Amino acid sequence: MKPLVNYCRWQGYVLRLQGRDETAVWGLLVQKKKEIETATPFRFNLKTWQLRLHPGANEEVVQLDEMGVVVKT
Repeated sequence: MKPLVNYCRWQGYVLRLQGRDETAVWGLLVQKKKEIETATPFRFNLKTWQLRLHPGANEEVVQLDEMGVVVKT
């Protein structure tokens, strides 16, 4: 989970976990700007370090390295 935590730090997100199992964690990435919070739902694969933003119809897939840096989108 370290890559996800580092990614949140680099991007200025607050991590709000809603669930976890053996393979993934999911929840919301929250960004606050001038007292307005925007929440982005996510699912993070713990084995492949693949981050899925907006899981479902408009899904964006981001591949993270061990330091939480985006290596592929």
